[in-house]
Amino acid sequence: MAKVNMLNLGDALLQGAREPLSAPSVPIMPTSEMPMVLTLDEVAPNPDNPRTTRNPKYDEIKDSIRARGLDTVPKITKNPDLPGSPYIFSDGGNTRYAILRELFAETQDERFYRFHVLFKPWPGRLKCLVGHLAEKRCPWRPDLY
Repeated sequence: MAKVNMLNLGDALLQGAREPLSAPSVPIMPTSEMPMVLTLDEVAPNPDNPRTTRNPKYDEIKDSIRARGLDTVPKITKNPDLPGSPYIFSDGGNTRYAILRELFAETQDERFYRFHVLFKPWPGRLKCLVGHLAEKRCPWRPDLY
């Protein structure tokens, strides 16, 4: 009678996952809005930021973020035509990003390094710029007109 090799289930479970034959060269981008947690190293200011001067309320905003963290979740996006590019702010958020960078450099507090964002699919450069301008045209923020 032939001897049957029995699979050792314990060893098989501890073996780990198999590697795919070929890994995708470009990460897959979400196709709808999706909450994410990113770090300061994964995000960059929007290069088309319409603000040309420092926000006049910068120090006030910084004090607020230091005390309470971010009150609103910034919207970010990523240009799929630029592989390896960082996430950027799509509807305002560059001031908050600069403040988070400063606060993390000052305190090394993880809450300023890692933060919640809402990813939205790439709308194009023009719509990102319009998103920044719309965020600046708030009736409660006449200093941005």
